[in-house]
Amino acid sequence: MLWKRVISAMIGIPLAVAIIYYGGWIMTVAVGLLALGGIYEYRQMLLQLETEPPAWISYPLVIAVVLAAHYGGQQVSWVLTAASLAMLAHLVFAYPNGKPQESAAAITGALTITWLMGHLILLRQLPAGIEAVLLTFLITWSTDTGAYFVGRALGKRPLAAKLSPKKTLEGSMGGLVAAAVVGAYLGPLWFPHIPFGLWIGVTLLISALGQFGDLAESALKRLAGVKDSGNLIPGHGGVLDRFDSILWTAPSTYYFLLFCERFLR
Repeated sequence: MLWKRVISAMIGIPLAVAIIYYGGWIMTVAVGLLALGGIYEYRQMLLQLETEPPAWISYPLVIAVVLAAHYGGQQVSWVLTAASLAMLAHLVFAYPNGKPQESAAAITGALTITWLMGHLILLRQLPAGIEAVLLTFLITWSTDTGAYFVGRALGKRPLAAKLSPKKTLEGSMGGLVAAAVVGAYLGPLWFPHIPFGLWIGVTLLISALGQFGDLAESALKRLAGVKDSGNLIPGHGGVLDRFDSILWTAPSTYYFLLFCERFLR
């Protein structure tokens, strides 16, 4: 499978860099398409669990959250998310017998995937937006790469055997170290107002959150009884297989940089 991964990366990475460079509507449309693909895969997995989230809730909510991030930034995105969470709470507490579970699943999936992924749009809107998005992807990719190669070479102890048998503790540590190296080098280079020492600690946290996202998606796939969330990307599986870590690294990087922009300038 390695050769498929390499070919996909040779095509996907230049495309991703071009999208990040141009930003604007190109970035928003790309994130929107990924989010729609992700919610489709999410719905397909839930179908295996005999739950069918209504499409009329899932897809419009995905589009609404993406547009909220594009037009209104963080504030509007939060307002829409809060309103959706209020709707979810109403479904849970007003119908304790679980009758509207499909609608609740639709809201939960759309928010989990789209609100988190929408932070890529918010990252691009920062003053150093290109660098912010690139750093997010590079920390994530270095984590995956470090974990993969260190795990293959030295991996012995399982990280979470029931969720993902092939992931090892040694691989996880390798991913953390690789991410820390990338963050310690590029962070001060692109964001010199942020202290060097802070970059190491925060990069380790971002990397760990990315690995958590990977395991969370593995848990859903195991429940659904599928190997991959989809087959869109050769060698990588579906959108959620490739962007499960980004769902968590993008928000954590965004709020860290937002905090530093406001208080460390």
